[in-house]
Amino acid sequence: MKIKFEDCELNTETSQLFRAGIEVSLEPRALDMLILLIEHRDRVVSKDEIIAEVWGGRFTSDAAVSTCLKTLRKALQDTGDEQRFVRTQRGRGFRFIAEVIVEEVERAESGISVTAHRAQDEELPLTKGVNSDISGLVGKPSLVVLPFHSLFKPENDSVLAEAISHELIQSLARLRWLRVIARGTAFQFRMPHPDLGQIGQQLSVRYALCGSLEVIPNGWAINVELSNCETSDIIWAERYEAGSDSLHDIRQQIVTQVIASLEMYIPLHEANQAMQQNAESLDAWSNYHLGLRHMFRFNKLDNSKAKSCFQRAIDLEPTFARAWAGLSFTRFQDAFVSYDSHPESCILDARRFAEQSVDLDPLDPFTNYNMGRSFWLDGDVIGSQSWLERSVTLSPNFSQGHYSCAFSEIMQGNPDQAMVNSELALNTSPLDPMLYAIYGVRSFSHLMNENLAQAVEYAEKSARTPGAHFLIPMIAAAVYALAGDQIKANYWYHRALKLNATASASHFFAAFPFYDEGFRKKLQEGLKRAGFP
Repeated sequence: MKIKFEDCELNTETSQLFRAGIEVSLEPRALDMLILLIEHRDRVVSKDEIIAEVWGGRFTSDAAVSTCLKTLRKALQDTGDEQRFVRTQRGRGFRFIAEVIVEEVERAESGISVTAHRAQDEELPLTKGVNSDISGLVGKPSLVVLPFHSLFKPENDSVLAEAISHELIQSLARLRWLRVIARGTAFQFRMPHPDLGQIGQQLSVRYALCGSLEVIPNGWAINVELSNCETSDIIWAERYEAGSDSLHDIRQQIVTQVIASLEMYIPLHEANQAMQQNAESLDAWSNYHLGLRHMFRFNKLDNSKAKSCFQRAIDLEPTFARAWAGLSFTRFQDAFVSYDSHPESCILDARRFAEQSVDLDPLDPFTNYNMGRSFWLDGDVIGSQSWLERSVTLSPNFSQGHYSCAFSEIMQGNPDQAMVNSELALNTSPLDPMLYAIYGVRSFSHLMNENLAQAVEYAEKSARTPGAHFLIPMIAAAVYALAGDQIKANYWYHRALKLNATASASHFFAAFPFYDEGFRKKLQEGLKRAGFP
């Protein structure tokens, strides 16, 4: 979508701002603030709402919001005195006041056409009878979020139902791997039983997210379905329930959980589709999703297969930032869990590929996340922090970013903040492929806080979670040994050796560079009691 006002143009697809035809550099938070204010230009946006959207609800001072606003005004060549674009409503918040022209890109038989319209609720004409074959769509996955409908008193509840759809579109638009149809187009399909095949053809999208809001005894229920537009098959469905007084409070939580589910089920479906095709016929995005499938199995063979998939994606599309980030992830794994006998080259590759991915797309949370993690391999946990924080600023629902922030905090000896970040990771993605790692960090946090019973509980959860590599049962063995349960310590000791026959304390501390020497000695004692050399 392109948004024009005075001599400025904002491209929300590429996150670029132009003034008088010249690109203006604008830091991500200021850009997010601008998009938020424009999207809600019909009203005043409060500071609390800005903090919730731009900072992901994390504690932020009023001074930080003011600084961000000054940065935005400077980029727009506006001032606090003139307030040509953003007007301050003292004690209430801010409102975008300039006249806006929105340009939406729509697909038609003849090619790409651009339709300009004013005001966010103006209806766009639909293209009827477009004869496109969505089974032949290539490139990144595409999705339309249809307006949710109310099953009870639609005249009163339809606004609330559609508000949930709108919030989903806003949040999904942050995902760099997914093409999301803009609200102005998606909301023209207001119907209780949409023809997904026709919508898929008209908008050239593979997936549709539909939903409904209904009243149940003592509360509300929200039903959500993700469907394949080509076949109308349901890929994923969920039902969320809330008390009559809590729907507004948990609405953002529901949005977060839906996005986490889409981040899991759409790539999985894409990978399954790719596996049914001839490898030679796969495009870059299909190879990328197949690589993700192998990468998250966390074993040496699949990690090698993932590298091959990402490399094929890069061969087909050398500027594919996410494929470069995937290569960095696999080389990180090679070094972190000792898949490769030459750790120095793994470390160099992990950093080099991450740098390439960030150069190609600095606004993708996945590229920033891999850049941050590459610092761990050098033991520079502090150096990783800004990159990891940037990843969750770019996408507040990015579970692996929250987990990695938790890991960095625990390595630096900050268990309470690690618990906060790991809780965010669990809330955003309770079935995350890296769930074992999230539980592992929570075990470390409890152990650092002298909560031995909880440390044992999460160490056990971590070691029993699918995908756990040999370092995870080492955590369980050490914690159980410290708790005096030698039988369980012995069990997880042998489990670790089964995954890596050479597992040792040196492996453990190379992967976990704790800054707190006292805590390091405690774990060293636990590993020794468990039997590790």
